[in-house]
Amino acid sequence: MPVSSLERARSLLRQFNPSHRFAELAENTEIPATLRHDLARIDPNLLEKIFRQFQAEQKTPLPKILPLTQRLERLETGRWFGFSRKAEAYIASGKLGLLLLAGGMGSRLGHDLPKGTFPIAPVSGKSLFQIHFEKLCRLWKHYGNPLPLFVMTSRVTHEETVEYLAQNRYFGYPASSITIFPQGEMPALCAEDGTLFLASPQRLFFGPDGHGGLISALLEHGMYERMKSLGVETLQTFHVDNPLVPVGQEQLVDFHLRAESEMTSVAVEKMEPLERVGNLVQREDGRVCVVEYLDFPESLAVQRDAAGKLLFWAGSIGIHLIQVDFLRRMALQMREKDDFLPFHVPLKKITTVDGELFAIKPERFIFDLLPYARNPVVVEASREEVFTTLKKEPEPVREDLSRLYRSWFSRAGVSVPQEGWVEISPRDALCQDDLRRLREKGENIPWLWKKRGEM
Repeated sequence: MPVSSLERARSLLRQFNPSHRFAELAENTEIPATLRHDLARIDPNLLEKIFRQFQAEQKTPLPKILPLTQRLERLETGRWFGFSRKAEAYIASGKLGLLLLAGGMGSRLGHDLPKGTFPIAPVSGKSLFQIHFEKLCRLWKHYGNPLPLFVMTSRVTHEETVEYLAQNRYFGYPASSITIFPQGEMPALCAEDGTLFLASPQRLFFGPDGHGGLISALLEHGMYERMKSLGVETLQTFHVDNPLVPVGQEQLVDFHLRAESEMTSVAVEKMEPLERVGNLVQREDGRVCVVEYLDFPESLAVQRDAAGKLLFWAGSIGIHLIQVDFLRRMALQMREKDDFLPFHVPLKKITTVDGELFAIKPERFIFDLLPYARNPVVVEASREEVFTTLKKEPEPVREDLSRLYRSWFSRAGVSVPQEGWVEISPRDALCQDDLRRLREKGENIPWLWKKRGEM
């Protein structure tokens, strides 16, 4: 006789005993419909595997890893276009799609909205979303066709992101080229016994399943079929909180195509041994992989060579080019075997009916695909030109943006004040070469300036 949804919910409540003091729910004649719905979403066998993994990782040392030894290509971000006819044709034909990861909230910034809506441009106050979308408008102008854009949100950011972008008319980018979908979620687990938590008396606590969740989310929401219908063969993935991402940069695409790679990642030199970025390293078998900073031993992180340079210098900044067929193949593997791609099990602060506490938040990371990819490529870039990330304080990001813009003006021979903040719209220039071309044509260069810190 099939088990009813109510009996299954009771069984799970007994097994996972959410928040302990709500165990009596398991014996009630009625369980709130919202809680029954949440319980129907969980896979108890997977959760037990994840908890056992968490317990084992407290005792299991990291497998032997080595610094990167392969020769890396160097990204020249002073130019965006004109590197390769092959890459230019590939992008212009719509074979490159863009995937913007926008699942985070701006809570740590005192901004109770999706992080992408946070005003970050140093002079104009444009939001992260606007900066990214204006870059896409510049690419559209250059190639004559808009590149397909996919935006992955989370449950907590989805509706507000959809509304915000629509209200702002997608900052001039065509809505027909934009697809927005939410990522999946995973329940948090108690680190002591693997039980669940309640977010409210009638809801389980769930959190986003990490940026690696995009692999399954694309399958769940029919995105692989949509990409195939649009002719998209390669995705560039990037995070909304980095306004310096080299979106659709031809040389990066050319490196990926020439190597016939299934996955290409961008690396920058770490600022300090324990910087909170992934660590690009090599395994003993020579395969490239990324070790998340939480899992990276300090004893390795601090090692330096004779010249004083960090041995493990390569930081992963969440910028990847990935073949769509490869992503789909991995998604099907994950559907067949739920632990094919590992879950990371950090302890993070969550808010439950019992208040704030630390819990296991299972997450998958997209960079864990690297060892499975054919012909993986790592490209080194200058961090000043491709990476700044908005976490807790906006001022350092504004300084980084203004510093980069000022360097463009200087190299292009355009005089701007040396004090204060400067800015130029991505619609007008993506790099110093764009500025140089504008100057050579005698066109007006619409730059902005104001005193530092003035809002």
